[in-house]
Amino acid sequence: LYPFAVFGWPEKTPDLEKHFPLDLMETGHDILFFWVARMVMISIALMGKLPFSEVMLHGIICDSQGRKMSKSLGNVIDPMHVIHGASLEQLKQELDVAVRNGYLTEEEMERSKDELSKKFPSGIPASGVDCLRWTLLSYDVKSRQINLDSDLFPRAGAWCNKIWQVSKFLVMAHERAKESGKDLSTLPKDFRPSIMDMWILNQLADTVQRVNEEFEERNFDRLLKELRSFLYGNVCDVYVEYIKNDLQDPNDPRFHSSLMFLHTCIMTSLKMIHPIMPYITEELYQRIPCMPKERRQESIMMDAFPQPTQWSGFVNPNLETLMDRALVIVSGIRSIKSNYSLQKGYAPPVLVHSETQGEIEELRGCSEIISRLSKSGEIIFSDEKPNLAELPVGSAINSHEGLTIVVHLQDALDLDKEMKKIKERIEKNARDVKKLEKAGKGKFQYRMKPEEIESARGKLAEELEALERQLEVIKQLQQK
Repeated sequence: LYPFAVFGWPEKTPDLEKHFPLDLMETGHDILFFWVARMVMISIALMGKLPFSEVMLHGIICDSQGRKMSKSLGNVIDPMHVIHGASLEQLKQELDVAVRNGYLTEEEMERSKDELSKKFPSGIPASGVDCLRWTLLSYDVKSRQINLDSDLFPRAGAWCNKIWQVSKFLVMAHERAKESGKDLSTLPKDFRPSIMDMWILNQLADTVQRVNEEFEERNFDRLLKELRSFLYGNVCDVYVEYIKNDLQDPNDPRFHSSLMFLHTCIMTSLKMIHPIMPYITEELYQRIPCMPKERRQESIMMDAFPQPTQWSGFVNPNLETLMDRALVIVSGIRSIKSNYSLQKGYAPPVLVHSETQGEIEELRGCSEIISRLSKSGEIIFSDEKPNLAELPVGSAINSHEGLTIVVHLQDALDLDKEMKKIKERIEKNARDVKKLEKAGKGKFQYRMKPEEIESARGKLAEELEALERQLEVIKQLQQK
């Protein structure tokens, strides 16, 4: 009776007329015939209609080992404990109550307490509703079984913190604009969005499209990946890194446009995340100041959900491809810099060559993006592949996906520190080789397949060769 009785049936109330039948019924597949089928039959008999047009069945939630949650196993996770937290003592007291009520035997209670002590030695930390909802939806809810790992709750908490911090960064930029009296109502007449600005709008348009598609298909785990990829990967790791200096000074020519695009990305992301994490998104929706002429509802739950048609004009696949290549270069430069002990703040010059015809000319327009994101100096693009023998001493090379990246490090290397680090890595390489040789002999010989040993041996040999080349470069620099 529930789908129609709650709206005033058997009276013909306005609520019954407006809300019945329902659109979606979400429940576990294990009660399909015990509950859902009976609701359908009763509704047809009494109302002459199906009670809902769609039924979504989720899997049974089990523990991380795939065992059905049971008090006798001590593996039950109470959602309220995840939300508010619970000490180990409180968890054990609940087991004592279960024994007194006859739900558990003394033997089962002792076993359950041992399991709880191992799994939650410090109790269950408070994670909040949003973290619980995000964690549950990160699984494929349409599968027959969901093996819930409680270690994922803190990760969801870290994700909430990331959302909060990038929103705080935006609020601080708004505050700087207000304190300086910056007029945000109109952009300069000569304003032209940069490649980075158009790229982030393209990524936003693509995300809105994919999120709507995944919502329609009820693929919530994929939906979460899309949201995280955009806000964490595109906005925080790329766009914010690129514009963060522009937003420090309201008098910077790029301040207004950078604030506007970041504001758009974050507010649209909050609206897409809201159905999954309602509390943090509502709080941030109220805290983030409005842009001039921005229409804001009283609550985020009353605001319209972003639709693909609103953003289709910003879709640019060619720009996305170009930026992907630019980010490959950024990653290559960062990889090289991370391998060496460089002087703090040093921005090395970089040489880039592409094997793809015509690509270098396109990448030249991304030189500022590459320089900012990789914290490098001048970016030189070469149509000719660099001759390794002619490169100056102290040049480090990275080749990946048809791109050759040369970073000049001579002026910034701490030679003594670098020499020590390389020698330590060579020693570790030798120890790894000895361990690998043991893996093919005696009682260890079945732990790894012969082909796995051969593959690992090849990787160690390549690593040693690279380290020896680095060592030779450092020795040459020390002699200069």
